[in-house]
Amino acid sequence: MSVRTPLAALSAVTVAGLLAACGVGGSSASSAPGSGTQAGNCDVNSQVAAGTPLTGTPSGSITFQTTALKADFSPYFEKVIADFEKKYPGTKVTWQDDPGDSTFTQRMVGDAQACTLPDVVNLNQITAYALQKSNFLVDLDKNAPGAGDEFIPSLWSSLKMPGSDGHFVMPWYWGLTGLQSFNASLLKKSGLNPDQPPQTVFEQFADAATIAKTSGGAYYAFSANPAFRLPSDWQLMKVRISSEDQKTFTFADDPKAVEWVQKMAQLYQAGALPKDSLASSDDPVKLYTEGQLVWGSTNASSLRTVQSGNPTVYASTGVSQLLDARGQAMEDGQLVGVTSTSKNPVTALAFARYLLSPDVQTAFISDPRIQNFPSTTASLKADKFTKISGTDAYAQAAKLSAQLAQNAQNAFLYSWNDAVNTVVVQQVQLAMQGKKTPQQALSDAQSQANAIVAKS
Repeated sequence: MSVRTPLAALSAVTVAGLLAACGVGGSSASSAPGSGTQAGNCDVNSQVAAGTPLTGTPSGSITFQTTALKADFSPYFEKVIADFEKKYPGTKVTWQDDPGDSTFTQRMVGDAQACTLPDVVNLNQITAYALQKSNFLVDLDKNAPGAGDEFIPSLWSSLKMPGSDGHFVMPWYWGLTGLQSFNASLLKKSGLNPDQPPQTVFEQFADAATIAKTSGGAYYAFSANPAFRLPSDWQLMKVRISSEDQKTFTFADDPKAVEWVQKMAQLYQAGALPKDSLASSDDPVKLYTEGQLVWGSTNASSLRTVQSGNPTVYASTGVSQLLDARGQAMEDGQLVGVTSTSKNPVTALAFARYLLSPDVQTAFISDPRIQNFPSTTASLKADKFTKISGTDAYAQAAKLSAQLAQNAQNAFLYSWNDAVNTVVVQQVQLAMQGKKTPQQALSDAQSQANAIVAKS
């Protein structure tokens, strides 16, 4: 299984607005991230507020919260906690697990408002950013120098939130974008060389155009629904999706985005993509497993579904990287933060660092049910990633993913929430149907997306 939690339906800007509406956060200098003695209406721990390294021997009690992990991984966490308490006599860690449902963010906002956030908390990126903006997270660069030393360098260096040069969370387990899977037999049938798969999005589109001319409608390149390709295609292509602070969308001003929509429309009209999939939410993995699509999922774990659903298609499946102009895989995953309002920040920080230490992480990801990556360089050297046997599609994907993970970057778009995604996809769909020009569709999508952000 791939350990994950539901995507947040709110953008970080929206959550920050909720925090402010609850009297949490503000624009005064005293509540700026990483400084001041207040986080909303809550007192920041004096040791944290001092902005100096947290020192001292861990002792006393803290609360640790995970997200949707207790049902499957209780023995692991119980052992981690017991080992930590043995290492530091006199400490007590109380573990609680949030179900990670659609109201997760609202619960975190409520805890922040009530000054009852856990000492150590497992967060998604949106909620972490909102809490950081309101000064609820410890500034690790100031309070814990060297906290990032054991993490994958590219991961740690890119884990900075808009408007900040510091680090306020530590990376935990994560998934990777940068792979492509494809049906080699169908590529050959279309006169394409499966040993030379496309390396850019537009190269893939060019091959899709060839498929439209040769397949006779017996199979297609990939799903027509742009929801399955955005915003990741644009990120790989290095489209300028938004301003640097991620408060204003700018994708309509980038010629690469306009060309992307134009090519998607051409492919759709030419029959390269199944007509009935334009607005369909049907999982492309299902269509790929049925032999209807040339390209499958970019998620390696989906190959297990293909293997069990159609062994013939699985046997014909090839895997390659597709990184385009970015040149590096993208990651999105779970984070761990230490709250600035903790009554016991020394112990909280010590536990967070213990939880994320190489040996402890290696034990976690070595569980065969977990198909995510660890965040430390040393953990990537575990047998699970270095001693992969077999030559089938899943083994290929596992080997390649392990290589790409070593230089993966965080590329999270904090303002690209469900509402933004919906308006962008809808406008692109209109362009693909010929009801709008690509430029007009993107301009309209950008205006609507910026209006959503402005109201957040």
